[in-house]
Amino acid sequence: MKYWFKLLYQSQKKRLFLGVFWALLTVISGVSLLMVSGWFITATALTGIAISLGITSILNLYIPGSGIRFFALSRTISRYIERIYNHDTILRLISVFRLSLFNNLSKSTIEQLRARSDSEWLSKLTVNLDALDSLLLRYIVPPIISVLLITILTVFTGFIWLDFALYFALFLLFGITSVIAITTKFTAKLSYKYASMMDEFRQKIIEHLSGAFELKSIGLMQHHEQIIIDELALFNSLQEQLNARIANVQLIFDSLLNIALFVVVVSAFFAVNEQLISEAQAIMLVMMLIGTYEVVQSLPNHFSSWGQTSFAATKLAALSRSNPSSKYKEIKPLSDIKIDIKNHNKIPKSLDTPLSLSIKQTQCVSIIGRSGTGKSTFANLLMGIESIDSAHGGVYINQINLQEIASNSWYKKVSYLPQSDAIFSGTLGYNLILGLDGISEGDIWSVLKTVELYDWAINLPDGLNYWLGETGGIVSGGQARRICLARLLLRSPELVVLDEPFSNLDESMACRVWANMAPWLAKKTIVLLTHETPQFLRNKTANLVISLD
Repeated sequence: MKYWFKLLYQSQKKRLFLGVFWALLTVISGVSLLMVSGWFITATALTGIAISLGITSILNLYIPGSGIRFFALSRTISRYIERIYNHDTILRLISVFRLSLFNNLSKSTIEQLRARSDSEWLSKLTVNLDALDSLLLRYIVPPIISVLLITILTVFTGFIWLDFALYFALFLLFGITSVIAITTKFTAKLSYKYASMMDEFRQKIIEHLSGAFELKSIGLMQHHEQIIIDELALFNSLQEQLNARIANVQLIFDSLLNIALFVVVVSAFFAVNEQLISEAQAIMLVMMLIGTYEVVQSLPNHFSSWGQTSFAATKLAALSRSNPSSKYKEIKPLSDIKIDIKNHNKIPKSLDTPLSLSIKQTQCVSIIGRSGTGKSTFANLLMGIESIDSAHGGVYINQINLQEIASNSWYKKVSYLPQSDAIFSGTLGYNLILGLDGISEGDIWSVLKTVELYDWAINLPDGLNYWLGETGGIVSGGQARRICLARLLLRSPELVVLDEPFSNLDESMACRVWANMAPWLAKKTIVLLTHETPQFLRNKTANLVISLD
């Protein structure tokens, strides 16, 4: 929590002070409106009674009437400004939190990112981030304006009835401090557990829906649903316990406030009898207390979510604070790549014969092997998607172990086309320029010509703005493969790793697209992984051919 509070203060310090000012002005206007209204109504009633009894009495109607209109107007205006201003601050704060988080994640290795499931990432990057909204709206602004309001009212009341002012300040300051401490103590653990179970439950629901077809086909749908239903019952039970504790704390706090209000009414009655204060002032003090209660009464509800926010903050802080690339090395242009693999379970050939491969700049290396021989594993090791310990060899870039190189420095110099096609839910243009700046429309049409998708794309209803559907559901396998190739061609890597680059394409088209790509590939270091020597390479010789069979 400290990390996020510190980041909040550093990034939004000025806005924080202004936001508190507008919130304080709103509550002061509201309480003052009650006080002046109570005083004015009482004074008017007493004046009317006195006149009816024939007693000469004078009451200035204009000053308190103007005060009521002023505070009513200031409350409305300040509340409007406060809501807009603090809402804007929240949006800015969310942006700061996300930039901090994603900036750090961009420096993580693919292996680190893949260590968590998609459902876990979805939870962290949506629900947990949203939970950090509470930092400002629940844990900073309400207690600060409560303390400031009590302080200001204490000073004001001290000029009317000093003893009451001191007791008023001591009771409320002690009360809000105690209720915050008690609320967090009695709800934090349950709230933290609730957030943890919610996180796990959300992941299981997503995984259940994702695997619904497989579960249904093997007859385990009802069994798996029952497991989730049983866990849901435990989750609901925990939620009831948490709500009960929150309700009990709120009940105790409300009861104490009501008892204190009764004591104040009785004390004000005796103070009037002792002529310490007037009748109108007594009502004003009672209304002041009621107005203050409206401000502090919500504190238990605000701090009841402390455990949930703490859970989210803890999960995200580990991702945002550490800098995975800070202790790693930057690399210069690639001049030499060396790969040593031995006794690797996913590459059967290495169990019998250690594999050693040295790749020089602009070389084309062809790696051939049947399914199951470890071609994709080889590519993953080279790209750093999978790590390799020293007992099974290593990957060295310019004589530096790949595991010692900053991932963002490495990924800027390489491009990888895996066997599976990644088509995102978006337009054709979005899928091609994802993560790139400075790409013109002409560049996009040029690469579409290279992969022979120009005629198809130019005839689409919306051209580059054509929506490809969820995960590219409306394009064929061959089109999806060529879109991925076009995306690759818009980049400027030094090393290109192609794993079955022309799957779903016939040999004739594969040869044409490869020939079209030749000028772009000429200055690149290429690692090509295929089941057999491809047709498009049979008339040309790769610099190095490695068989994993």
